[in-house]
Amino acid sequence: MKKEYAFINVAKRELSRILHKRSLYILSIISPTVIFLLFALILRSALLRAIPVAVYDEDKSSLSLLITRYVESTPSMEVVKYVNSLDELKQEFLKGNVKGAFYLPKNMERDVKKGKQSNPVIFINSMNLIISNNILNDGVKIIKTVSAGILLQKFRSSGATENQGMDIVNPVKIDTQIMCNPNYSYEQYLFPGLAVFTLMMIIMLTSVLLISSEFVHNTFPDLLTVAHNKVSAIIIGKSIPHLLIHSVNMFILVGVIFPLFGISINGHVILILLYLIFFVIVSFFFAIAVSSLFHDQMFATEIVLFYNTPAFIFSGLTFPLWAMPKAIALSAQFILFTPFLSGFLKIYQMGTPLSYILSDVFKMSIFLCISLIVVSLSLRHHIKLYKKRIA
Repeated sequence: MKKEYAFINVAKRELSRILHKRSLYILSIISPTVIFLLFALILRSALLRAIPVAVYDEDKSSLSLLITRYVESTPSMEVVKYVNSLDELKQEFLKGNVKGAFYLPKNMERDVKKGKQSNPVIFINSMNLIISNNILNDGVKIIKTVSAGILLQKFRSSGATENQGMDIVNPVKIDTQIMCNPNYSYEQYLFPGLAVFTLMMIIMLTSVLLISSEFVHNTFPDLLTVAHNKVSAIIIGKSIPHLLIHSVNMFILVGVIFPLFGISINGHVILILLYLIFFVIVSFFFAIAVSSLFHDQMFATEIVLFYNTPAFIFSGLTFPLWAMPKAIALSAQFILFTPFLSGFLKIYQMGTPLSYILSDVFKMSIFLCISLIVVSLSLRHHIKLYKKRIA
């Protein structure tokens, strides 16, 4: 066995261990694709449709009927109940049958014709912010549209032309340009970050056992024999099979799952893949560093879980990082997923060039360098202890 091929023999040994250990094989190779498909199917309805709402029409007029028809024709809402009292409306909310409701008060049309203000009410269950925001936005649009139509009709009856009426009803016309995610797609925004976060957890949970398992099962001497006591051969050899598998999972995510479910990428695909593979490498060696320091596999796993559990929230994916308290926002920078997500969203959604994510790459590079140093020093220390023991 030639020394220059030591890392290849370590890689072959590691690949054999992966294929013969069912839990590692399933977790690393099979589960990522299954999880990607499951998440994509759950979030496939990118935009919320048919949110159940109720209508309490106390006015029973042509105006209230018009508003009701607008609500019925809105894609985001579906009228599932017509109630006859506020108490009945409250019961529908408590039963969970509706997420919103429109109350059209008595004498609404009569007051409008007399030039008086009328106050229809939109009831919203705000337990879910996405649902409540959809009902609020579309409900307000409906009321504003009806109000504008009433004003326009009054101006027409006074002799004003349609254009003159529109100028008075809508004196300032706002032109909006929605960038990056124009359809407000929850799938487009949440799924990629959630998928990569899950893969990061899989990478760390499998990798955190790689070094510690050699000590738990007393196979470290065999590893040293295959690697010719070379730290570099151990690190490179053990890394190659796992990094290839996890990189393939990233290719499946970007090259198969994204196109299959119509998830568009605004940035350059090659740049995104390179960035994701770099993240795989950093995540892998971070877990390897933990594995080399702590040989109790349960304890090492708990450390990884404890470290990554808050990452999904602290990264800024579900709540903006800049809106968090400064101390928490600062501590979030010590979580690997935070700088990764910052750069990933810039490339994936905004299509920014490499120069705009150099700071994020630099932060992840710090994680990588520290991890490699820890692994190298730890393995050297264990090799010295082993040599002393057999001397």
